[in-house]
Amino acid sequence: MINLLKTTTNQIERAKELYTFSNLKGSITKGKSNIYGALGEIVVYDYFTKNGSIVSFKSTYDYDLIISNYKVDVKSKKFTSKFTPKYDWNLNISDFNTTQKCDYYFFIGVSDDLKSYCFYGYIEPINFYNNSVFNYKGQIDPNGNGIWKFKSDCYNLKISNLNKFSVDV
Repeated sequence: MINLLKTTTNQIERAKELYTFSNLKGSITKGKSNIYGALGEIVVYDYFTKNGSIVSFKSTYDYDLIISNYKVDVKSKKFTSKFTPKYDWNLNISDFNTTQKCDYYFFIGVSDDLKSYCFYGYIEPINFYNNSVFNYKGQIDPNGNGIWKFKSDCYNLKISNLNKFSVDV
């Protein structure tokens, strides 16, 4: 079972102040999900700082954070708060993001009400693309109960295929 952790008011406020832009270039949601991405970055920052790592924000196309000299792109995925994330859920990266120059992707789940989050896991980009399945925009997600369609061409990998974080949260 994937452990859900509670966000703090401080984390949510810091996430709201992290970025001033309203729409990321290439954003599938036209900027409406920026808060989830920012909150994902904040909880990763807090997690690693608390556990003694040197962490800095470096918002670039290629990565979001530098953690102990590793370039990390945080991939935050919103989930509906009435469901608990499951290991067979797909995580995806849009086809236009395949050239990011980072050492790791960190996948974080953030609830739609911002009250909870979870650490899905991490993976090196080469391993993500070597083990993922490509799906086209408009194609029905085989794990989406036949109703969810992919919003862009993307690569998909199940949560169960990620490396788990080994430090307690």
